[in-house]
Parts: sequence; C-alpha cells; structure tokens
Amino acid sequence: MAIERVLLEGILFGTGEGRRWTQDSPVLPDVWLAFGEDPRAGLDLLLTPHRSTRAGAVATALRTRLQRHRRDHSATDTAHGASAAVVYTLSSVAARLGFETLVQVVLPMTPWWTSYVASDDGLALSRLGVRAHRRAFADALDHPEAGGRFGDGTRIPPELAWMVRTVGTISASSARARALPDRTQVVSAAARVLGGVVPVEGAERGLVWLVNRNRPAAPAVYRSALTVKADAARRLFEVSCAELSWAVIDSGIDATHPAFLRRDGRPGDEAADGPDLPGPFEQRPDGRWRDNTRIAATYDLTEVRSLLDPDTLDPEHPERLPERLRRRLEADGPESDLLRRQIGDLARHLDAGRELDWSLAEPLVEIRHRTGEYAPPEHDHGTHVAGILASDWRRDDPELPLIEGICPDLRLYDLRVLGPDGSGDELSVISALQLIRHLNARHDYFVVHGVNLSLSIHHDVANFACGRTPVCDECERLTGAGVVVVAAAGNQGYLRYLTEAGPTESYQGISITDPGNAESAITVGATHRQRPHTYGVSYFSSRGPTGDGRTKPDLVAPGEKISAPVPGPDLRRKDGTSMAAPHVSGAAALLMARYNELVGQPLRIKHILTSNATDLGRERYFQGAGMLDLLRALQSV
Repeated sequence: MAIERVLLEGILFGTGEGRRWTQDSPVLPDVWLAFGEDPRAGLDLLLTPHRSTRAGAVATALRTRLQRHRRDHSATDTAHGASAAVVYTLSSVAARLGFETLVQVVLPMTPWWTSYVASDDGLALSRLGVRAHRRAFADALDHPEAGGRFGDGTRIPPELAWMVRTVGTISASSARARALPDRTQVVSAAARVLGGVVPVEGAERGLVWLVNRNRPAAPAVYRSALTVKADAARRLFEVSCAELSWAVIDSGIDATHPAFLRRDGRPGDEAADGPDLPGPFEQRPDGRWRDNTRIAATYDLTEVRSLLDPDTLDPEHPERLPERLRRRLEADGPESDLLRRQIGDLARHLDAGRELDWSLAEPLVEIRHRTGEYAPPEHDHGTHVAGILASDWRRDDPELPLIEGICPDLRLYDLRVLGPDGSGDELSVISALQLIRHLNARHDYFVVHGVNLSLSIHHDVANFACGRTPVCDECERLTGAGVVVVAAAGNQGYLRYLTEAGPTESYQGISITDPGNAESAITVGATHRQRPHTYGVSYFSSRGPTGDGRTKPDLVAPGEKISAPVPGPDLRRKDGTSMAAPHVSGAAALLMARYNELVGQPLRIKHILTSNATDLGRERYFQGAGMLDLLRALQSV
C-alpha cells in the first residue's frame, strides 16, 4: 500500500539540520515520493553524469551493473524494476528502474555514497546486516541528523542513518496500510535492501551526480497581432524573416497545410502563388523530391528512446524499429541499404558508450518530406503554435480563411516531442534541444536562430535547484550557443481547493513550469488578446517567483482565445501561455531580421524585449516586465 505523502515528507525533510540532507542526496525528493506510492513499480528516471563524465560511460557502466544485479537476484525484473532500455543523450542517461534497483545499483555509483554513506570504507554499512548492531541503528533513526554510535563507540554517519530511515520506511511500508512502520521494521527492511548493493568496481565509482524523474511534458494550453503591434512594425520597417529559421518543439506542424506553403517560388519554378499553388511535396522527373513548404525539416523525437537503444537498432530485426523505418527497410534499393548502414553505425557507436553523435542519429529521427512517407501530426497543438508564429493563409487559397502570423515568411523546423495524445517526456525535449545545437554546429552559420517551447514540465518546488533541472540546463547550453529560447510560463496560475467551508478558488504563486524556469529563457505569461490593460494577466497564467526566488515570467503576450491553423486544414481557437509564447518568438525573429547584428545574441534580444514592454500596472510576478510591444522594441535599437 502507498504511504501517505505527508508522512514520507516528514522522513525526507526531517527537522533541524536534517532538512539539508535531501538536497545533498543525489536522488531528488520527487523520486523518493513516487516510490513511496509504490516501491515495486518502475520509474522512468534521468541520471545526470558527474562533472566531465561522458553520458555514454555512465550508460555502459550502468548496463554492466544491471547485468550483475539480475544475475545475483532471483526475483523477476518486474518485481525489482530492472532496466527497460538504458539510453543516453549528450547530457543525460535515461533508464526505467525500480526502487531496489535504484538503491542497489545506481546510488553506489555516486560520489555522495562514497563520501558519506560509505565514508568509513563501508564498515558502518556492513554492520547493518548484523542483528546485534541493529538496535544502534534503530536508536539513530530518532535523530538521524546526529547519526549515532555502536556499542564499541564507532560512529554511524548521519547520512547513513538518514539513508536507513528513508530506504527502510519506503520498503517496509509497501506491505502496510498507509502508516509508518516502527523502528525495528524500518531497520530490518533497510538491511534487506542495502544488503543487496552491487559492489562498485573501479571506474564505476563516482559516475552519477544526480537522479531525477524523466518528467512528463504536456502542451501549456486574431487580433492579437494588433495588440503587440506586429502589423505596424512590419509595415513601418518592411521587415522580412525569409532568411531566418525557428524551431517549434511541440506535437508537430502540418507541413501540408496551406498556411505554411512557400510563396516565393524557386529558380526554374513557375510563380508559386494563388489557387494554382503547387502541393507541399513534388517529385521531379529525375526522381528527386522538392519541398514547397516553409517547414524546412521534420524530426520525430517521440521515439528517441528506442532509437538510442543499441538493442533496438538491429536491421535484421526490423520489428523492433519504429514503423516508418520498417517501411523504408522493406523497400529494395540503395536507400534501404544506406539506412541499414546508418542503423548499424549508430548501434555500434552507442554500444561502445561513446559520446552521442547526432550526425548518426539525425537520419533516423528525420521524417522525410515525401508523399507516402510524411504524415501530418495527429495532435493539433504544434500546428496552432506554429500558425501564430508564421502562418500565411491567404484569402485566395482553396481552403478559405485569411490568417497571418507574426512572421508570415519565416522558415520553421518541426521537432515532435509530444505524441498523438499530447503527452511526452523530458528526455524527448532534451534530445530536441541537443539536435538543434548539432544542426547549428555542423555549419559555419546559424541554421536555427530560435526555439519555441510551448510546453510544460511540472517542477515540484521541494526539489533541488529550480532552474537547474536537466531540461533547464539544456536550455542554458542552447542560449550559450547563441540561440534564442522562448518558453511558455505554464498554466498553473489558477488553484481550486477544498476547505471546511467548501470549494475555494484562488491564484497560485511560484507556479512557473519548466523549461520556463531556465534563467536565460524568455518566459512568457498570458494576457487578453485585445484588452490587456483592462483584464490584465490571464487567470490561468503561471506566476512567479521561481522556486529559488528569481523574477519570472519575463513578460506577457496575448494568450486568450487565439485563432490559428490546425490540421485539416482548419482554424481553431485556443487559450494558454502556449499561445502567448509564439508571439514573443515572432518578435525576436523580427528583431534579428531588422538588425542582423542581433543574430547569436539571445540575452541582448531578451533585454530589448523586456525593457520595452508595456507596464500593465500589475504585480511583477504576474506580468514580468509587462506586455510585449514589438514596435517599441524595434524603434529602441
């Protein structure tokens, strides 16, 4: 049975000096709390390597230790939650692990374990298996911040006492009815779990720095262009974004939609305009394919976990591969042979634990723009977001509406991290951010100038280091590489809870979600699409400060009842900070288009946009610097 969260929080956070240990522990509180609900379930976890350690080296060592763990335990993998595919990116290792596997296999790989839990070469820990010494451990549980002593005066490290109390409580509570076990039961359960620790051998020591959950990602769910003065700015400055590209990391963009068709034609092409506009993908007589869409490329990162698993990457067993790759392998010819070589090269690279080379992975995650191979996204969120940013749906197009985004000639990169049901995870988002760095690094110029992240990953304020989670760190690396990162603040600003007097509605501070907590990201809240001064910040828009006291959001933009294209093709109205973020992405793109020297200067662009925002007269933690004013921003440079 699950242990009540409030009881387990008392164990984790303790009192007095004991509160700091949770932050010292490499396992974040949300992991312990999730296992408290069901210690026999497997959790999808992200492991952060220690300092300069390569993620591939951590993955290789973890696979080896898991093999030894399975060999030494007779219980089934399901019961122990053993790994279901250990995969890695440039910065993180993902693995699905059970509670006992985490404690016995991963924790001994951390410097924290070596320095604190086993600081005396494991002498105190070894005594946990001796019944005569368990009374000393039981006494130490009352005041773990002080540790304890054995009968011969040998000290029990405080961190070991905390570990015994945490591990023992979670393990012993799994068979009880939502109540804390007594001290004897806790120590006995801890002795059983910690007695199965897989010894650390040589290079396995100190490889893992942090363990947190691979958190779920979800969507952060027109006259708004007039509100931010985008129409006036384009007319006054005659700005074109045709030479710029923006990545939309979301559920996918429908590249076949008329709102994203090319309008400029190409050398040797007939004029591409009006109702005779060519289709999105056309095959030339020589067999080569030509795109007539402003979606420069489409990548599917929703299945990145299987594509980074060397056990899955086997051309001789295509049933393990995603369906789109299976279809390509089934086709005879040189393209099928090339794909087999690409799969084999990536499998050998990953199996050796080398640093992930995205040039090997990129061909496998790309969805090629070809009739019969390309499939529009099933979920409409990403197309809607991209439409706010860059749609150009003209009155004389066959399917009717007149919709113009902030930057109607901007090129887009479609990176799909949310599946057909609108759900995804942190690993997919991290992979997408790394892929963008790769796309830019392989050229002498920026291929992708900015990124829009209209998605939300919940951040528990009790966890360690707000703004330093894996996805936030990846955003910092991307801005450090010169790419503008725009993120939705989240839709957690409204709170409804039950009191003795009945249901009560309120607003919730410290509710900014990741990756909006990243310091260098431009974090965007929502306001009314036409009357922001009257209605102020949208009731649902997440509010600051961040969990560590920084001011967020950075500014607000229209996010209520925003009409934009969706697959169909169709038009739909949506609310959310997801809709506000692409307004700011468009503003950043127009700044770079007008002033080319701003390319590669994301922090300067952030400063220009925030310092020229319009004060709505609201609390700073609600509105940030105020509402986006694109015209004033362009005039200020």
